Amino acid sequence: MDNEKEKQLEELIHRELRNLPEVPAPPTLLHRVMLAVHENARRPWWVRSWVNWPLGMQMISLAVLLASAGLVSYFLGAAWDGFSVTSMSSKVVESFAWLKPIWEIVAALVGAATVMLRVTGQQFLLIGAAIVALAYVTCVALGTVCVRMALYRPERFK
Repeated sequence: MDNEKEKQLEELIHRELRNLPEVPAPPTLLHRVMLAVHENARRPWWVRSWVNWPLGMQMISLAVLLASAGLVSYFLGAAWDGFSVTSMSSKVVESFAWLKPIWEIVAALVGAATVMLRVTGQQFLLIGAAIVALAYVTCVALGTVCVRMALYRPERFK
């Protein structure tokens, strides 16, 4: 279409829409909207969006998120550079001496992962990290769908 025909069509549609009568809202619309607003206000804080959580819970969840992101970035950066288990283990053991029994198990697992990394290469580590991230996102998405389906009430939308 050329520009002139589009302009004519736009004017025709505008004229026809202005000639249509006003459509009144259903008489029960206000009541249903107010019921939905009050029902939303009665929901527990953990069901609401993160912005509506109590400030203390927002700070705790933000701290957990930042700590998790920091640990993931540290370990991925160390794996990318080819970390050694002994240097990393000595730093962590100094900071968390009270977790020594658990740390021994973690150190053995990290040592096994290091051996696997040296044998298989960094590409497999990155592919594995991508698979784990994809599995995490899938679990979050499926969990969201399940919660939405569990909380769905069709009578609210009548």
